Amino acid sequence: MNKLKFIITFLLCSLLYTGLQAQQSPKELFEARNFEAVIDTLTKKNEQKKLSLDELYYITKSYGRTRQYSNGLVFSNKMTEEAIRLKDTTQLVRAFNLMAENLIDLNDILKGIEYCEKVAPVFRKKDSIEFQKLCFKWGMMYYHNYEFKKAHNVYNKITLPKYRKLPLFTNNYALTLMGLEKWDEAITYLKKSVQFSKRNNNVHYSNIGYAYLRQGEYKKAKVYLDSAISALARNEDATLYNKKNIFSNYFLLYKKQQNLDKAADYLDTIEAVNEAIFKQKISEKIKALETSSKQLEFANNRETTLKKQVKIIDNRLALAEKQKIWGAFLLVVLIVVLLAVLFIFKYRNIINAHVQIQTEQRLLRSQMTPHFIFNSLSVIQGMILNKEDKKAIIYLSKFSKLLRIILENSREKLVPLKEELQALQNYIDLQNMSRQNSFKYTLNINENINTSCISVPPMLMQPFVENAIEHGFNNNYEKAEIKLNINFIDNKLICIIKDNGLGINKTNTGKSKSKKSVSTQITAERLKIMSKELNVQTGLSIQDRSEFNEQGTIVTLTLPYKIEQEDA
Repeated sequence: MNKLKFIITFLLCSLLYTGLQAQQSPKELFEARNFEAVIDTLTKKNEQKKLSLDELYYITKSYGRTRQYSNGLVFSNKMTEEAIRLKDTTQLVRAFNLMAENLIDLNDILKGIEYCEKVAPVFRKKDSIEFQKLCFKWGMMYYHNYEFKKAHNVYNKITLPKYRKLPLFTNNYALTLMGLEKWDEAITYLKKSVQFSKRNNNVHYSNIGYAYLRQGEYKKAKVYLDSAISALARNEDATLYNKKNIFSNYFLLYKKQQNLDKAADYLDTIEAVNEAIFKQKISEKIKALETSSKQLEFANNRETTLKKQVKIIDNRLALAEKQKIWGAFLLVVLIVVLLAVLFIFKYRNIINAHVQIQTEQRLLRSQMTPHFIFNSLSVIQGMILNKEDKKAIIYLSKFSKLLRIILENSREKLVPLKEELQALQNYIDLQNMSRQNSFKYTLNINENINTSCISVPPMLMQPFVENAIEHGFNNNYEKAEIKLNINFIDNKLICIIKDNGLGINKTNTGKSKSKKSVSTQITAERLKIMSKELNVQTGLSIQDRSEFNEQGTIVTLTLPYKIEQEDA
């Protein structure tokens, strides 16, 4: 009897709670941090009629708080259109801020900068507070694009005292000062961040340690990094990015001190964190895809198709996990071999340089796959939400093929030239589908070359094609064209990549030039290593076509290769 009374009481309480929740407004649900309830309530209402501007604001913010940034971008765009239609300028500037917020969360930096520069003149004097909120995102976008002077100028437009005391301001302002190499001033603002902040001091300590590190004060840097680790242990809300920031600074400290053993240990830790970030981003994108599928159930059973594609991605991830285990085993074997070579031949300086190049290369390549998958899923998300079903299916098919090739070839030293060109073709097709202005791509292969019998190292040509697309052609560039010619001359496999873009002399300026030179240097070192292993001649040359009275850039790659016996 007592059990029956308990069950009846529990059911009545549950019904009462559900009823009270249903009566709450989106604003009350949002303020109670019940973001999923806000999304569920307003999504159902959106199926019946248009949402008001306030409702669009709360659903957009709720998508952002649940890390579903692609959906947030769609609804911030809808809010902008509705505010323009109703001529509501107050809500319009709020929508501008939401759009900028979602663009930076999606890491779409160049588009975000272009958007902020476009909407900034719209703000009026009475919109000063909203404009200063925009400056937080705008300045950080400039920072991530290595435009530190512009970032510094934008942050100086934030004049409200309560905003300038926020840890978000003092920390980000310090980062721009670090970009300008004003280390003492940066440390001053970072220490203010520690003073103003009640939590997340691990990030501020880590940044102070990095500033001292760049000044060559390694002891002070170590003290603050140790403080960051202690604060990290006490902070249950610390993000994976916080951890990666601290571990990366430790890696740099020990690398500067030539303590390669400890540097290698932290490199392994960084790779583990990168893997966790990768899984987190995939989980977030899957969640966003599932939410979108609920909104598009009427569109030719789209939900079933999406679930099948997600299952394919999960299978690929499982395969990648297995390959990682084998990769770790091979890495241990490689270290043992290197130690043996060091002991026998005593080539300490040569081995140290080789290890340094490998560690930098591993750091760069560990970022590529998660970033590529994350952005591709965002493009698919946009196509689905814009009801471009056929285009989304084609894009998803090509994306799946490219992902399979990348995962299969990621642990291989050499792959058939035919497969590498197929992966490059899929990558170019995906880029053309996601751009407003497409470009023409031409591939010419000498008739004497059998692409099935020649093997080359993977991912040597793709970065230069990517540079041509991302930096050579802007959104308004017309008649863009990339030509790739492959010849076999005097026992050398030569690949020539031409584009008719802006030219390397115009695109390589400021911080981006330094970044690209590092990438080019690593590729050149990789070519030297493979040249010795395969006993073939290699080379790399990058020229601005203005030297020949032409437009664009020309890259000449002498590729390492191995000729396999053709099956009978």
